[in-house]
This record gives sequence, structure tokens and C-alpha cells, in this order.
Amino acid sequence: MSTAARGLRLALTAVLALVLSYTAVGAAPVAAATSSPIAGLTLINDVSRRPVLGVSPILDGTVVDLTRLANRHLSIRADLVDGATAGSLRFTLTGAKGTSWTRTESVAPYFLCNDYVDCPLLATADTYTLTVQAYTGTNATAATLGTASTIRFTISATAVASTAIDVLFVGNSLIGTATASTGQDTPRVLQSMAAATGRTVTVTEVIHFGNTLAQTWNAGEVAAAVNGTKKYDYVVLQEYSSLVATDLPAASSTLVGTYAPAVAKVLKPAGKVVLFKNWATVDPAPFPSRAAYVAALDKNYATLAARLTLPGIVAPVSDTFEPLIAANGTSYLIVADGKHPHGRAIYLNAATLYGILFRTSPRPVPNLYVDSDTTTAPALRDAAATAIGY
Repeated sequence: MSTAARGLRLALTAVLALVLSYTAVGAAPVAAATSSPIAGLTLINDVSRRPVLGVSPILDGTVVDLTRLANRHLSIRADLVDGATAGSLRFTLTGAKGTSWTRTESVAPYFLCNDYVDCPLLATADTYTLTVQAYTGTNATAATLGTASTIRFTISATAVASTAIDVLFVGNSLIGTATASTGQDTPRVLQSMAAATGRTVTVTEVIHFGNTLAQTWNAGEVAAAVNGTKKYDYVVLQEYSSLVATDLPAASSTLVGTYAPAVAKVLKPAGKVVLFKNWATVDPAPFPSRAAYVAALDKNYATLAARLTLPGIVAPVSDTFEPLIAANGTSYLIVADGKHPHGRAIYLNAATLYGILFRTSPRPVPNLYVDSDTTTAPALRDAAATAIGY
């Protein structure tokens, strides 16, 4: 072999080695692409067509206590990760007692028993395994899309005792404003509701009036709460009043890039992040109307939840406000500055969080304050219960 030929052969060998080396190094992204495109599984109240929050998202080991639900008309919806698409989803549900159900959905929303159609097994006490596999083609055809998502959960027809929970609240004056009657902010009203119903919640607050979540983080105020010495069942994050509606990239960067990695280290097993969905201010600017403002809140909080890499819940505070404001005017829930909560709103917000965190209807909670007397309190709790699927 000539010297030139030997040189060419050596050069080709080196290039081939480089390519193989690059392929080996690049194996991790290929493996990552095979992970499940299923972001989460949501228990749906088929009567109200709303997610049953607190129970949802359904995680491995979740217990669905039927005694806490308003009805037993239930279904499960599978949601894809942000930006993912699928030709179809195949559901396989198996009970420990031998029951089973399978269904393929080719059009979103993807439901276990068709859109808002009751799943009888979800009203039957048993321990279940649910597997959801995505496919590139319709009707579970063509290639599988990533790995299957599998969870195990229990349906209980008898009451399950509530356990004490630990909650971290990070936010500003929207959750830090106190009631005029007792001087308690939203987390403390939540504690009183829990105590009045024989439940226990330990609250850690990082609240700085006027701040965005990024400003509170950058000031170092959150550091002690997420240093790992304490673990939480829930972390409630409440962003600056208009930021999510008007600047989604900034809100997303803060949530996904800053808070999610830190929160992941301090959540207990099966812990969840709760995104406090702010209400629209009285002045809708920069939106042309209050309806447009609410629509932006709905869309952007849903996007944030889809981008969150941790199990998350959007607390539908805005959803509880709008029917009551339509019936009673903005001053019923928002004080004269057009932004901050009236005592009735603080009670309403606490009732909404109570239902989510304790996975139960807030309707039986007692009337605790002057701002939530026997005339108004039941209506406030009913609005909260409806919004969270109970």
C-alpha cells in the first residue's frame, strides 16, 4: 500500500472513530426522547366537567376517597407534555380484583372512557393499575411514542383519615393581606379552617408585598425555606398580580428555571406545587376588557402548568371570583384600590386552598369571620367547591 493510501486509510479510521464516539456521547438525548409524552393524569368530575383538584394530578399511590366527593360521576383525562403531539393514546386499566378496561383515543382531549363519560370502575373500591401508551398513528397504530406511563392508585368507598400537612407559601400582598376582623392573611385563615374541621396544617410564609417571585428569590428571602431542612407536602407560589397575564416568558423563566429546581429538593414524596391563579384587577389595562384579562390568565396559567416539570395544580382563584363579581360587582371581593382582596375574598381564597390541600369539599367548613357571616360564607364556599371539582 502506498504512503498516500495508508494516510487516507488512517484519516478515515480517525473520522469513523470520532463519529462513533459522538454517537455514544449523544445516546442520552436519544434515550430522553423515548420517555413518556404523558404529562399527567387528571380525575374529572363529569357533572361539573372540572378536574378534582388535590386528587389531581393522580400520582403513583394516590387514594381517591369517594366519601369526600360531591358525586361519583368520574373519569380520567390524560394530558400531554407542553408541545407534544400524538396520533392516539391507549388506556389499559386493571383492578386487583380482576376487573379491566381498555380504550383508545385518537382525538384530544384524551379520556379513559370517552369525553366526560362516567368510568364505572372509578366508583368501585379497588386498587388499580393504569397504563397509558402514546402512538404516532391513530387507533394505536404505527410506532409507540415514548415509553408507557403507569400509575397505581386506590379507590376507597370508606373515609380515609386526613393527615397533617406542611405548606410553604411564597407570594406578595395578594395572599399576605389580612382580614379586617381578625388580622389573618390567607395562609392563617386556612389554618383556622383546618383547625375548625379537626385538621392540621403547618404554614411557612415567605411573603413580600409588591414583589414578583423573581424579586423575592433574588433578595435571598426564599433561601432558608428551601435549604432542605424542612420538607413540604405543597408549595404554593403566587406571582405578581399582572405578570403571568402580561409577560408569560418572564413568569415561565422564574417558575421553570429558578423555583422548580429548588422546590424539587424540598417536596415530600407525592408533594405538589400549587400555582395560585390570580384574579383580574378592576382596571383591565393593558387588556381591552376584563374578559380579555381573564382569558389571558386562563391561557397563561395553563401553559405554566404544562411547562412545570413537577406535579402541579393551578388553584383556580380567578375562576371563583368571576361568577361572584358578575352577580355582586367587583367591590364584593376587591377593595377600592382595584387590586387587593376584601375579607370575603381572603375567606374565599382560603376555602379554595383548603379544598385542594385536604382533597375534600370546603362546603362543610364553619363560618369563621364577620366578613364571611352566615349569609355570605356558604355561597363563598360553594363557589370554591365548584371551581375545584367538588
